Order: sequence, then C-alpha cells, then structure tokens
Amino acid sequence: MSEKRLSRRQFLGAAAAASAASVLAACAPAAATQAPAAEEPAAPPAAVDAPVKILCRTDIKGAYAVDKAVEAWNAAYPKSPASLDEPPSGSDAATKIQASQAADDLIWDGYMIMDVPWSLVEWIKRGIVAPLDDYIKASTIPNADKVVPAIIPTVKEASSYEGKFYGIPGNIGSVALAWFWEPLKAAGYDKQPETWDEVYDASKKIKEAKPELTPFASAINGLCDLTTMIYSAKEDPFDADGLVDIQSKEAIDALKWMRKMVEEGLMPASDKDQFGNWLKGGIAVITCFDVAGTMAQQTFGADKADTGISFFPEKGKINAGAPFWMNSSVVLNKAKNGQGAADFYLYMFGPDNKTTGKQITDVAAKPAYQYTIDEFVKADKKYEWELRGLDLVAKSKSFPRNTYWGIFNGKIGGYIQKCLDVSQTFEPEKTMADAYKEIKDEIAKQKIE
Repeated sequence: MSEKRLSRRQFLGAAAAASAASVLAACAPAAATQAPAAEEPAAPPAAVDAPVKILCRTDIKGAYAVDKAVEAWNAAYPKSPASLDEPPSGSDAATKIQASQAADDLIWDGYMIMDVPWSLVEWIKRGIVAPLDDYIKASTIPNADKVVPAIIPTVKEASSYEGKFYGIPGNIGSVALAWFWEPLKAAGYDKQPETWDEVYDASKKIKEAKPELTPFASAINGLCDLTTMIYSAKEDPFDADGLVDIQSKEAIDALKWMRKMVEEGLMPASDKDQFGNWLKGGIAVITCFDVAGTMAQQTFGADKADTGISFFPEKGKINAGAPFWMNSSVVLNKAKNGQGAADFYLYMFGPDNKTTGKQITDVAAKPAYQYTIDEFVKADKKYEWELRGLDLVAKSKSFPRNTYWGIFNGKIGGYIQKCLDVSQTFEPEKTMADAYKEIKDEIAKQKIE
C-alpha cells in the first residue's frame, strides 16, 4: 500500500507461498500514485475487423480464464484475432502505457486490469484510459447490451466518472471477517461475530481457550481496520474534503476499541506479518480481504475456516457497509482497435461465456454480474459467503471519485500504529488531527506540482 506498509506485491508474495497468488491478486486493491496529466481521451473509432491486443496481468489470466476466452473469441471472430501480452514482472504497467501513448507507438488496445476506484480518476486524468460508453453502444457482439445493465448498481456507479463509464468489472473485493471454526466454536460462537462487542467477547474467550493463537488481527492498518470500522459506524464515512473521516466520533470510537484490544493482548498493535500468520493458522479471526477464509480453506480444509462480512457497532445496522473495489478491464486511449478490445470484454464477461463466469466464482470470487450470480453463485451452498458479501456491496457506499486514496492509505497506517502502541500516551483525537494535516499537506503539495 506504501513503501512503509505492506505492499500489494508483498501481499501477493505471501499468498504465493500458500499457492493462492492469483486468488489474492484478483481481490486485492492497489494504491494509486500521482502522475502528470495527459491529453483527454480521443473519441472511439468505428469498429473494424482487425487484431485485438490486450496487455493482461499474469495473475488475472488464471483468475479469469482469459486464455480460454481468447481461444473461444478467435474461433468465433477470426477476422479480429485477440492476443495477450504480459507486463514484465515488477513493472509499472500504467507508466509504460502512458509513455507509449505519448510517443504514439502504443501497441495494445486494452489493459487488464485497472483497480477501481483506487486508480480510476488518476488514470483518466493521465489520459491512459478511454470512456467505454460509445464502444458499448456500437458493439455488435450478441448480448453486449445485457452486460452493463447486469452490473451491481453500486459497482457501476463506482466505475463511472463525470457521467462516463470506464471499466468492465471482473470481480469484486471487499473487506470482511474471516475465521477458523475451531477457536470460534471454543469461544461459544457457531456463526460469525456480528458486532464490535461480539468480536471483543469472542477474542477474550479465544485467548482463554486457545492461548497459542492470536485472537484477532488486521491484515492492513488503514483499509481493513480503521476505514472499515468507520464505514460500519457512519452512514457517510467521508468528510467534505472527500477523505475518510478520521476525525469523527466514530473514528475515535474505533481507535478506542482497537486500543482496548491491544492493551488486553487480543490484537497485535502492528499489521506486520499478520496475513502470513493467518495463512499459517496462527490467527483465529482476521479483518482482511474477503478471500482470506477461502485461502485458509485451501490449506486446512473446507470445513476449517470461513469468510463472512464486516462487523458493525449495532446488529442489523450496516451504515455505509464495507469498503469495496473492483478489478476492471479498460480500453486504452489512442488504441488502434479500441472497439475490438471493448467487444472482447463484452464477450468475455457476457452472459454467453460461462467459462469466465464460473472461473471468477470459483477462483477470483464475487462476480459483478447478476446473470453470473444467478447461475453460479446461487447454485452452490459453498458460495453463500459470496452472496452475503455481494448483498453488502450492493448496500455499501462507494469511495469518492478522487485521487486521494493513495496518499491517505500511505500515511494513515503509521498513525494507527502510534495509537495502538501501548508504550505511548493514547491521544486519538490529536493523532488523527496530525494525520489529517499531513494528508492534506501532501494533497496540496501534489496539486501544486
């Protein structure tokens, strides 16, 4: 998430150790970085019979069964053959794409994937991506007109900016609790703890029953704990400046709750190595990306762990819900065959391509389309957790469309850890005021530059 925090690449490294990198990569958000603006996206050209070239992240190929979609597409549309390139390992694909656009030597028509909402406005302002509305309207792919209307409304809203639609979503990630059943049942719970008080109570009892385990932890300070708890406690988790409202009463209450958990030995003060410890079975309950439970199931067995939804101050009151994000496929500005890229996405994620729909349900988790949910998610009891998560996403508030998340998330983790450091005086109001000032100063600095 930042150089001082657990990066998405490091997170993927931990997942790879558990043979689940593609699962986590397809569900993990990435922080946006600031960059110079570029020219506005050009209007899309008319559809042509020409090759379609997609730059596709390696992990997404497996998570979405993209190779199989290409094979089926090429059989159906031999005049517009699709091919895939993979970004070099560790490269910044967005910077490479933007450089090619500036040099007028772009060889790709689309990219899989853009992290929405984290990168949406930044990539638009940099001129990396083109709006999809005209491409979708012009598409002659069978059932192309059924794709966008089937997207969960809050997801469609989060994929739009200034009245234009930019990303064809593949899967939806969100923050949720995951747990191991044995320690949770030893604490007297046969279902997910639903409230802050229940998580505290379960953690106390787990500490007594299973002292060798960490009762509760956060995978990432910022997103998975404070931001998620503010979402759970406030109907509008953002302030007038479009930032997570870390100075609100609800934010201070969340920090007091976490501090109590740390003081009583129920939660580590730092998120360092917590996800890796979860994958090893050393944590009973974790607030994390919603695939954490399924990844533990792959290691320990389907009946050993589970994934739920977020946790809230009051039962039955979700307020803003939980933070969510999407991995979305985009058409690149200045693409030679932007229509072909859009048509390929509409084909791949459309109702007729069952292979990708099933693969996302099985591997990447939480598909974005109602027809996929109806056919695959609702059909199997093991996907009940996806239904619960999707229901919450449908009722959750999306992040404001701005470029602040990367700055916010890069700064807030250290301030949270300061609040949770029991060797320091606990001053949550002052600490959050200091954090807010640093975040605002950084935003102002980057706007000037």
